[in-house]
Amino acid sequence: MFTKACDLNELREGKYEVVAVNRTLMVVVWPQGDQPRAFQGLCPHFKEPLADARFDGKNLTCSHHDWAFEGATGACIKGKPCTLAEYPLKIEGEEVLIDTDGVTPVFVG
Repeated sequence: MFTKACDLNELREGKYEVVAVNRTLMVVVWPQGDQPRAFQGLCPHFKEPLADARFDGKNLTCSHHDWAFEGATGACIKGKPCTLAEYPLKIEGEEVLIDTDGVTPVFVG
């Protein structure tokens, strides 16, 4: 079931926001030249929060151990092979909606 995560005006291309939907922490990244995407909010490496990650408009880098992920796909480009779990996201009017059902975060330690 899709639930409101934030208002569209809270997002900016090339930036990311931290949101919680149904008690699930996630990051909404908007890669430059792409569409907003919602990924798990904990790094697969030791479950550190991505709330203070760095995002250069293309890649999201965990500030704890420098694992890096492509903002467009969630694929790990620095760290163990893995991909961030992605949550279905849609925009209706001025609201960003995310569905948490059936998505399990990835952890590889």
